[in-house]
Amino acid sequence: MGLQRTIFSFVVDDDPRFAYEAWHLARSLVEHCGGEPGAIHVQCTPGAYERRASLFREQGYAVHELARFGDGRHCNKIAQLDNLRDAEFDRAVLLDTDMLALADLRPFLRDDAIQGKIVDMANPPLAALREIAAASGLTSLPPVCATDARDGETYAGNCNGGFYCVPRALCEPLSAHWRRWALWLLENAEPLRRVQREQHADQVSFWLALQHAALPFEAAPSNLNYYVHFAGAHAYFDEARAIALLHYHAISMNVVGMLDPPAALTERERTAVAAANRQIAGGFDNRVFWDMRYRHFPQRGSGIGSRGDNLAYKRRLLQAQGIETAASVLDVGCGDLEVVKELDLRRYLGIDQSPQSLGAARRARPEWEFRTGLGGDVPAAEMVLCFEVLIHQETAGAYHGLIAFLAAKTLRALLVSGYAADSDGIRSNPMLFFHEPLETSLRRTGRFSSIRQIGAHTDVVVYRCEV
Repeated sequence: MGLQRTIFSFVVDDDPRFAYEAWHLARSLVEHCGGEPGAIHVQCTPGAYERRASLFREQGYAVHELARFGDGRHCNKIAQLDNLRDAEFDRAVLLDTDMLALADLRPFLRDDAIQGKIVDMANPPLAALREIAAASGLTSLPPVCATDARDGETYAGNCNGGFYCVPRALCEPLSAHWRRWALWLLENAEPLRRVQREQHADQVSFWLALQHAALPFEAAPSNLNYYVHFAGAHAYFDEARAIALLHYHAISMNVVGMLDPPAALTERERTAVAAANRQIAGGFDNRVFWDMRYRHFPQRGSGIGSRGDNLAYKRRLLQAQGIETAASVLDVGCGDLEVVKELDLRRYLGIDQSPQSLGAARRARPEWEFRTGLGGDVPAAEMVLCFEVLIHQETAGAYHGLIAFLAAKTLRALLVSGYAADSDGIRSNPMLFFHEPLETSLRRTGRFSSIRQIGAHTDVVVYRCEV
């Protein structure tokens, strides 16, 4: 089948989980499937486009604004093919974002047939598919086959929507028929509604398009769409080849953004998940992680440094340092405001890069001011806070840049936490970074007349720096 020009496309919706997943999916495709960022097409719905287009574009990916399709919920991926019309490719691979490439997909792909993997489970049930087919006027049904998990039966061509491969010559006919049958199915959704499977409208309309248009189709092996969120047979797995594309589903993601599937895994699956987690760890990025975390794991929010005993400790420390008598307070990396929301602060400005965290902060103290991201117009304050932010700066440049910003914005005192020394714990945590002892970094600014340690918790130290 060769390694013809293959492009990859997936939809990033408004929920920050999609941006987080897409970030790691795109990196995995570049690593394993040719190394061309321009072959990755990130299709953002309008809200996501406004917030995330620049993030993906700066990596060299092709970024598109995607108009919502049909009901605007379950069928948006159908609109992808329209945005690919002017791209140069031989095959387009359409993916869900909750996937990671572990090997090169391209040797599996065909140039003469559409590919998809048979559904994991009997979704929707065979009877519902039969009813839909009859209502659509389909007179001849394809053969019945086992589902990938061998939990039941389905019709050939009823594929899990996580992976489709479409040769260039078949993109236009598939797009036209897929759109037609999706709109029809949304208007005739009672069979899906009755079995509570409306979310499969895009998948079932894809199946209808294949059948009504008699488009050439070949079932892909499980290697190209390997589920790990539950234990199952993987009936279509090619034992002679490795898992190329892992499909983990949101339920498999844990509070630190790594994969921790709830299913009992085989040795092959444990190896694949470990490889996936190494890739995720190597691509940690604050801009996509924290929005996902605050949205989907609000109980952890800013982290263990702002919960439980650490939270109470930091509140007492701030009060002892006179935070409530300061004429103005600038809180850089304010997060969800758990630490300071109970304090009596004047002229408070909280800054964070996560809109999700700032949403929680505004709800907690609507009378305070908040901003997204650093900028030259951020006013200086008598007292500046920056707790557990420097430890997450991925590069030395970002680390020193933030310290310079804090120093420039401090009128009287900076209260800041960070690392005094490197450790195995830091090196083994993909979210944490050590660049040099924090006291050394603070002294290098030349801004402070005194720098003294005033506290410590977990593995960080807290300094008070007087201008």
